[in-house]
Amino acid sequence: MRFYVSWYPGDPWYPRYDDDCAMLISVASVSRVWSLNKFERAPRYLMLDSGGYRYATAPGERPNPRKIFERQLRIIEGRETKAILCALDYPILDPDASSNKKDRCIDQTIAYAYEFRSLMEQYQLPDYITGMAIIQGYDTSSMVYCASRLWDIGFADYGVGSLSPLKHRQEILDRVQAVMEIVGPDLHIFGVSAIETVTALRDLGIRSIDSSRPAKAAMYNQIFYSCPFRRFSIAESKDRVGMSMSSGRRLSEPLPCDCPACGGKANPDVLKLGNREYIASRALHNYWHLKQSLT
Repeated sequence: MRFYVSWYPGDPWYPRYDDDCAMLISVASVSRVWSLNKFERAPRYLMLDSGGYRYATAPGERPNPRKIFERQLRIIEGRETKAILCALDYPILDPDASSNKKDRCIDQTIAYAYEFRSLMEQYQLPDYITGMAIIQGYDTSSMVYCASRLWDIGFADYGVGSLSPLKHRQEILDRVQAVMEIVGPDLHIFGVSAIETVTALRDLGIRSIDSSRPAKAAMYNQIFYSCPFRRFSIAESKDRVGMSMSSGRRLSEPLPCDCPACGGKANPDVLKLGNREYIASRALHNYWHLKQSLT
């Protein structure tokens, strides 16, 4: 199973430290002039998200599918990185919305996919650039419906969204298994990064997942270690009202570590607070250990 790390400006440039890095970048997270040409080393695998989740929270800002597609192409222009371009989709963010509203989100996702597929054919892209349709739904039946319609359109890759609001692991697995019966196990799963759930998805044979946890955890003063996976809060960190955090395991001294940030030693910098340099070192450290645990 491949692990795509979600990247945002300010995060470490993970390909600098990992030759086999897979990254997910959303067009809604970078500027209109941003491109891979800013960096000497590109990720080995790249997924360019359409920003559908971001635009679902601000519908008035939503570009049309052609603008999203052309923005994705500008990001990779001049590079031969293996890239997956995600079709614009319409995630279902409110589980309490009416069934009619949810169905409109699914129908809009399918309509966007038709237009995206047409754009892929018009541009006649090289083989190392493929298109991904995103399957959305609010229960197993709606997931199956969306998957069937997108399968009829025909895509090289398929992803599954609308899973992040779910609280129960089995419900996630049931929906994924139902989708697999339509499009097969060669799936990317969006928005699920709990270790136990990801391990179960890996056992089902899904192809890849993504997560923004390394950098987010680093920002909130959490640190990961692997073999087995462990998560700690930094002992000196405070909660939002300035009180010491009391829940969970706490770490006051770094552990020996062979990640690129630690270099085979116990690096005290990964536990230091405040400075961006320390947060970046911790994000790189967390990325390394989360990838070790998921792949």
